[in-house]
Amino acid sequence: MTDPFALKIAAFVASALEIETDPAAMADEVTPLKRDVNAGISTLELQSANGPAPFLVYHYVLETADEDGATGQEKFDQDLATLTRATEQNTPGPRILAHAAAEGEAYVLATTPEVFQALTGVAPSPVEPEGPPIKPGKAALAVRKRAADNLLKLLRQADGEAANWLRAIKAEDEEVTLGAEEAALALFLIDKNSIKNVLLTINILIENAHEQAASAMKPQGSSNGN
Repeated sequence: MTDPFALKIAAFVASALEIETDPAAMADEVTPLKRDVNAGISTLELQSANGPAPFLVYHYVLETADEDGATGQEKFDQDLATLTRATEQNTPGPRILAHAAAEGEAYVLATTPEVFQALTGVAPSPVEPEGPPIKPGKAALAVRKRAADNLLKLLRQADGEAANWLRAIKAEDEEVTLGAEEAALALFLIDKNSIKNVLLTINILIENAHEQAASAMKPQGSSNGN
């Protein structure tokens, strides 16, 4: 079934980014992530000088209410405030590039922090791990042990849930449309900052494990000095 918002979304993106590509040609590249009665989220990937650039487009039917009574206008106002705050405070999540409202509909264009920086020239402030400082020595060692134990349990659980999701996807006979929970997960993962601490920790652990393994395999010198 043809997505009724694809052409409108493509036209909004072309206007917001000031590109001359025909929206009709871009519309086929619009992929719906979420479609509710009065709001939706789509992805669109465009080619740039730095390679593929992913974009998110949120759209709203302002006067229509959902089953909970929330109007598209209310969702638009809430999402606009959330995205603007995330952009200003450099918190994990998409960065807002533009928004517009006309003829009872509204649209918001967002992208990843990396593409946002490339398009705007605004470099993000470095983000340090949250939480109070930890004293070196016994206190730091205790935190490391507890965190490693928890990470092992959570990563095993996450891998199990990923296996469940993959089995469910494989069981589907038709093209899969992401549900609200899946769309939220996709949006979370689009931003590399969302799991940057996990990825950094994994890299440090693997690197140290390889170094210790290599050191253990080196031939030891004999006790008589020969």
